[in-house]
Amino acid sequence: MLVVATFFLCAAQSTSLKGGWKRKQVGEDAIFDELAHYAVSKQVSDREFFDTVLELVEVETQTVAGTNYRIKFKTAESTCRIGEEYDKEVCLPRNRETVKDTCTAVVYDVPWLNERSLTSFNCDGTRMST
Repeated sequence: MLVVATFFLCAAQSTSLKGGWKRKQVGEDAIFDELAHYAVSKQVSDREFFDTVLELVEVETQTVAGTNYRIKFKTAESTCRIGEEYDKEVCLPRNRETVKDTCTAVVYDVPWLNERSLTSFNCDGTRMST
C-alpha cells in the first residue's frame, strides 16, 4: 500500500510529459536569443529589409533526437537590406518603439551534428514556413 501511495504522489508531482514541451525562462540560456535571430534571418521573401528581434516573450523546448525550440518574440524592421548578411549586432531596429509583429518560430537544433533548421514561423495570424 505504501508503494502505491508513493507512486501516485510522485506521479502527481510530475507536471511534464517525457517528450512534451517544457516552458523555460526567456533569459535562462543565450541560445534562445541566438535561435530567434536565426529564425528572422531566414525570412526574406517579399521584403526589402530584414526584421530583427526586439524582445523574447516565451520559450519552450522539446527534447527529441535533438531539441525543438518554440520561441515567441517581438520584431521590428532592421537597418539591414535583404541581400546583405544578417548579423544581430549590425542589423539593429530602425525604431525600437515600434513593434512590427509578434512571431513564434520553431527551430530544430542538433548541435553534435552541426544541424539547425527552421521548421515553422508564424506572425500574428500569418503563417510563413520554410
